[in-house]
Amino acid sequence: MATYRADSDLEFLAECENQDLGMLFSILTTDPKDGQKRHTQSLIGSKGHKQHGENYRAYWRDIAAELQTYGGNSISNLFRGGKGVTYCEILMDVCSKVKANINKQDSVSRIENALLMKILEKSLTNMKQDELEKLAQELGEENTSVITASKIVVLLQANIASNPYLWSSIITLLLQRLGFNIGQLVLTTTGTFVAPRILPFISVLAGPIGFTLSGLWLASDIAGPAYRVTVPACLYVAALRQKYNSINANFQLAFKSNYI
Repeated sequence: MATYRADSDLEFLAECENQDLGMLFSILTTDPKDGQKRHTQSLIGSKGHKQHGENYRAYWRDIAAELQTYGGNSISNLFRGGKGVTYCEILMDVCSKVKANINKQDSVSRIENALLMKILEKSLTNMKQDELEKLAQELGEENTSVITASKIVVLLQANIASNPYLWSSIITLLLQRLGFNIGQLVLTTTGTFVAPRILPFISVLAGPIGFTLSGLWLASDIAGPAYRVTVPACLYVAALRQKYNSINANFQLAFKSNYI
């Protein structure tokens, strides 16, 4: 049975909603290809799941521990007393696997962003020139005749930096294309879903990029049972972190407005 290792980069999961934690639970326990339970998972048999079921917040540490164990091999975990590795170690391992350019001194959020950008870059290199030009136009680029995959990534980076909803929407689309039954993350404190119309180029992302991204999942550089869990899990945790930070920022803004 997995044992949770104290991890400051996963502590925010305690504040997440049951719906969002349930999606992480599904990523860790269910194979999206056939809907069957993963042979390597131990979360369904955990005491927390047996006692609390879909009240995932009551045993978020068990969920975090399951993710941590995917980051280390079974022998090493045995010598750790059933504990896995920290989320940051898992994230950097995933980045190394997909050859994302990261600075180990950066914050986890920046490393998560580098992972997403690398996955997008890998996917964009498989797109046709006319598809790249169409996407560039939707991103506000006027001179599309010399557009390249690298330039598209720069444009996406700029748009993502100014729109956290887009960040989360891209991850949601990616996970959906990989077969995970995941809905659009709720990013507002009112509990309403992000309307696609507020993202002028999300329809393009849902088209050619989405289909191309699914091909990445079959690429040899991320093949392997563990990476089939840790790659989507890291992307999803990154999206949850964006939501958590967004809600906290809105709360602090509202608090200041009421007391200034």
